[in-house]
Amino acid sequence: MVSANYARTLRIFHVSDLHERGQNRNPMWRYRRVLGDAWQRNLDQVLQDGPIDLICFTGDVAFSGKPEEYDYATSFFSALRDHLHVPPERLFIIPGNHDVDRSIAAREWKALRKALHSGVDAGVLSNWIAGTGKVPNGFKTKWIDAVLSRQYAFRQWLGTVLQRRELLPSASPHGLLGYRVTVNARSPAYPLHILGLDTSWLCGADGEAGELWLTEDQLMRLATDEDGKPLPGLRIALMHHPFHELADGTQCRKLLAGFVDLTLRGHLHETEIEVWADPSRQVRQFAAGCLYEHDRYPNACQLITLSVDGDGAPTEVNLHFRAWSPKGGHWHDDDALYKESHQGRLNFFIGGSREVAAANPYDPYNPVVPPTFVNRSKVLRRLGEALDQGLSVSIIGDWRLGKSSLLKTWAGVVRERGREVKRLSGEGPEGVSPGAFVQAITGEHTSDDPDAAADALARFAERSGTPGLKPLILVDEVDGIIPRFEHRFFERLRGMLDSISFLLASRRELDLIYEEIGRTSPFHNRLALHWIGLLEPEAAEEIISRGQPVFSPRDPEIMRDLAGRHPFYLQLLGHHLVDARRLGEPHEAAIDRFMTEAAARLRELWRTLTPTEQQALGDLLKGKRSQLRTLRVRGLVTDDGKAFGGVLLQWLKEQA
Repeated sequence: MVSANYARTLRIFHVSDLHERGQNRNPMWRYRRVLGDAWQRNLDQVLQDGPIDLICFTGDVAFSGKPEEYDYATSFFSALRDHLHVPPERLFIIPGNHDVDRSIAAREWKALRKALHSGVDAGVLSNWIAGTGKVPNGFKTKWIDAVLSRQYAFRQWLGTVLQRRELLPSASPHGLLGYRVTVNARSPAYPLHILGLDTSWLCGADGEAGELWLTEDQLMRLATDEDGKPLPGLRIALMHHPFHELADGTQCRKLLAGFVDLTLRGHLHETEIEVWADPSRQVRQFAAGCLYEHDRYPNACQLITLSVDGDGAPTEVNLHFRAWSPKGGHWHDDDALYKESHQGRLNFFIGGSREVAAANPYDPYNPVVPPTFVNRSKVLRRLGEALDQGLSVSIIGDWRLGKSSLLKTWAGVVRERGREVKRLSGEGPEGVSPGAFVQAITGEHTSDDPDAAADALARFAERSGTPGLKPLILVDEVDGIIPRFEHRFFERLRGMLDSISFLLASRRELDLIYEEIGRTSPFHNRLALHWIGLLEPEAAEEIISRGQPVFSPRDPEIMRDLAGRHPFYLQLLGHHLVDARRLGEPHEAAIDRFMTEAAARLRELWRTLTPTEQQALGDLLKGKRSQLRTLRVRGLVTDDGKAFGGVLLQWLKEQA
């Protein structure tokens, strides 16, 4: 029996407003700067939060609705799907105002817009367009087909090139506008409905706020079943324009509450969370920003992770904001939107009439702190010794081995000792430039000149430190800022090691990172080195024990066999096993889902290995043990040279 408060997650990558110009991209290098290699690295970072279930694009694929623009857009969406490992049927797109070709049916469009100014009743207009009402006085039937023909190139591309005919209005309950597609979630237990609302069909000029119509019938025919009842499961609506720009937006927003759980939109080119409520209704709308081709534009995207109960009702939202830095030329976590966000992430619970989902004790994708942080006693002891001796430290650990959790936990420990502590990330806005880096520490605006920024940091150290208690600066993901910042800034930081304690966390040793950019590390022989590898046995057992309230007797041994002492794979497998037990599913279902997600992570990691490391892992299938230090410190093999867990061996077999 499925529990009513059974929790699971759904991850949606939300992007909007590409404005593809095709051959008219001007200049091409600016487009490539935003959506070239930097965009690929951004997608890699997004994948670190976990596998993506859906890609939702909320309008303005093209710039002027011309066929050649969509030819170019095809490669963008194909590459996006491939990089995020999302199948074609999980990509959802709606039109925006730039997907309308204004050169088509201009006369009919002007006539229809003029007639609308006569004050037609919203219900009469809606019924007429839906084909269930008479023609309003002063209107002509032929206008509708003519006006809709201006989206011909968009619809032809969607149905023929992308082969997504189910996203065409002809397949929708309305017939002329929008679509509704019902799919199964990644772990099928509830229906998932995607409602593609067309707010752009009447577009044709600049400055159209208040001139556009969604129509009640488009909204409600898509949002209800044949009996006019709310759809069961999770209901997500996509629309291009915000409600306040629609002539019937106020009424449609009221109708939407109770029939749609979440609305995603684009158009205004700014990331935003909007919540509208009255005493009995509530509507949540998330705007994604834009992917405009110009590298000086504040482009953005967002990853939305929904926790939902067994009926598909959302209970918790985790938003991961990513933004383009025109100055730094890279994508980063964005904390500029809301003061409550940290490292670009904002969590909140959704209240309502449905039960709140019971929390799964395993979370493979978010850093943990006490009391859920498992004790890495050896590393913490060494960090304590380094702090007492006034030493700075380089922490090295591969993806998903727990660097961020360690840094967050250690920051709390040091604060309790009365030290000034600042925690930064190379993936955050502070990683844009030396000035932004120092400003995040000092709170004061600082020049990007490396010496000026370093001088400001030195003044901070002088006023913040106390005798024997230097301030501590923790920098996560330092890999990204080393090639981005001028080398002079790090030379100055080396000179501050007597007044500031640094803890620099990276995936690789610092000297190797500097070697790639043709430099010698300024921190050579100045930092104590510590590697984060597999968990200690007692810590691994502590994680396994968290599932005991719902685990079957076999589950702990399954976790030991498949995940070993690897923190990420223990959390990932535990998450799926708990899900399976609450659903009454066999453990094979949990293992299949676990292996699918684990394979994506292992493929990404495999590409970062040297040929020697890849060969050594391949030899594990022959019963050989690996003595490569790099594989041990990356958590891929144990101290005695064996694979960290059965998941690695199974994946290697499938690749052989």
